[in-house]
Amino acid sequence: MSLANRVAIVTGASRGIGRAIVHRLHKDGAKVAICDIDKERGEILREELKRDGGIATFIATDCTQDESIKAMVDQVGNEYGRIDILVNNAAAFVFGHCGIEGNSSGTGTDKNITTEGWEKVLQTNIMGYSRCIQHVVPWMRRNKPTGLVYKIDQGEGTSVINAGSRGAIVNIASISALIAQPEFMPYNTSKAGVLMMTKCCALDLAEYKIRVNAVSPGTVETPASYSHMRAIGIELEEGKRMFGEATALRRQAAPEEIANGVAFLASDEASYMTGSNIIIDGGQIV
Repeated sequence: MSLANRVAIVTGASRGIGRAIVHRLHKDGAKVAICDIDKERGEILREELKRDGGIATFIATDCTQDESIKAMVDQVGNEYGRIDILVNNAAAFVFGHCGIEGNSSGTGTDKNITTEGWEKVLQTNIMGYSRCIQHVVPWMRRNKPTGLVYKIDQGEGTSVINAGSRGAIVNIASISALIAQPEFMPYNTSKAGVLMMTKCCALDLAEYKIRVNAVSPGTVETPASYSHMRAIGIELEEGKRMFGEATALRRQAAPEEIANGVAFLASDEASYMTGSNIIIDGGQIV
């Protein structure tokens, strides 16, 4: 899939799935803005891409703050002259429930969700995504549609379909948006909101030829999954085995397997997809 000369923004880009997405978009030819609150890891990733011949910028970004997001988007647009792809990946992992704290699993997720917890998860996973979309859309609207044209002849005369788009937005959701999980209420609620945001934005932005889709990963071997394992009191190797056994393929995903789906949706190969959600979960919720 070619993304040559396209400019991509990836939030939550310095580790895990975000890092894999950055590498995949770079591999496909995109110029990538690495956006993350972690300056050290972000700069390391930028240097990796630079050594590999890539064009990349690191921008320290707090996706809970509108002014930080706007400054980041404007910096990317002004530096490269365009923005073609947005991958909303920054996430807050907040767990808990509305029951009696300490009476359920007895682990680190067995706690009441607080107002501060709700604010953290919604500011990042909902408001952060929304603000990023809001600020990139004016830049995407300036683009000419990609030159994808299909010439059709199915035996009843010929027709021409102009299938190009001005921009592609990919929101990272989760299978947690689609199922209930114990002591996951705030996180699952936020990710379900991401899916509805994706559908609504797909309708609102279609007239501008901007496509909006989502990817819902299942269990993935990342620092976030390691943190979850520690929170529920299990060793990493046992956690990898246990989490993997919940899937039909009996393993966790590599972050690169999620990045493959993102790259597809960002490319013209997904030209007739908008408002869609690709589930990449090893058959966990079949």
